[in-house]
Amino acid sequence: MKPIKIFTTLAFLLFFFVAQESRAQVRKVDVNGTAVAIPGSINRIADAWPAHNMVVYMLGYGDRIVATSLNKRMWPWFYKINPAMEKAVTTFAPSGDKSMEELIKAKPDIVFLTKIHANAEAIRNLGYTVIELSFSDFDGMRKCVLTTGDVLGEKAKQKAVKYVEYLDSKINKIQQSLAGIPEREKPKVLHITAMSPLTVSGRNMIMDTWIKLCGGINAAASIDMSKQVSPEQILVWNPDIIIYAGASTVITEQDVLSNPALNKTKAGKTGRIYLNPKGLFSWDRYSVEEALQIQWAAQKFFPERFRGFDIVAETVSFYREFFDYPLTGREAEMIIKGIPPDEL
Repeated sequence: MKPIKIFTTLAFLLFFFVAQESRAQVRKVDVNGTAVAIPGSINRIADAWPAHNMVVYMLGYGDRIVATSLNKRMWPWFYKINPAMEKAVTTFAPSGDKSMEELIKAKPDIVFLTKIHANAEAIRNLGYTVIELSFSDFDGMRKCVLTTGDVLGEKAKQKAVKYVEYLDSKINKIQQSLAGIPEREKPKVLHITAMSPLTVSGRNMIMDTWIKLCGGINAAASIDMSKQVSPEQILVWNPDIIIYAGASTVITEQDVLSNPALNKTKAGKTGRIYLNPKGLFSWDRYSVEEALQIQWAAQKFFPERFRGFDIVAETVSFYREFFDYPLTGREAEMIIKGIPPDEL
């Protein structure tokens, strides 16, 4: 047999066996009731859901994110703790060819999207494996983390299970600590996501879920989802506690306390207006730091029932166990106060 023919035959056989092996490695994962074929090797990840990037990081794949909807200015702690994000391109605009071009250049093996993403079908038609996820309560959150673990592989799945066990243990502890509190003693809590215009969180949101879990009553429960309201409406609600969590802005506690729309309320008069912690992501919404949020909020709502609980120590422990990061006590205090890293 001539050398060229031998080489061609060997090349064909090699390609055949590699292709067969690649097919064998493809796994089927249940995603919202649909069996999705997952590539055998996931080395490049695109993630359009801001909070879900932190789920991917927690499960050990943060260094493989090559396309994201995040940026360093808005989420500085994530870029500090996961410096591999510096190489990820920021894309996923709601529309526009440039966004798609950047995604194609990133060559992802898999793309995570929210269920409502405008370009889901277009991205799927490009031939990418698309995983659509979302949640608005703790049951959905558990499913989201566990499904992501299934998608990423066995090691990630083990970490996902460990996280869900931690979350459930904290939920159970809070429920036990707050058992028996009569409705009349529960504080009326207002969660604000923006100051200009004033925007609050109503029902059918994860914010409403953790307010109730932590023994509070959502002052804005009469409205659905997120909605702009007037300063007069806030005075009508007259909440006992106000939590401000403007994810896209850097604001000081004094900025919030001095706001006339807030300081005339019962919360303002008693000094119970708080800035929500902001770490890798805002603790109050759709990310794995929700497990810390409920502990922080429960202590704020009922300090007498959580005497001795140290949220700083718990944050340091959480970051070490789930983010593999040696967070210092000072850094934990900064995150709890919503302060960005020193170098920024």
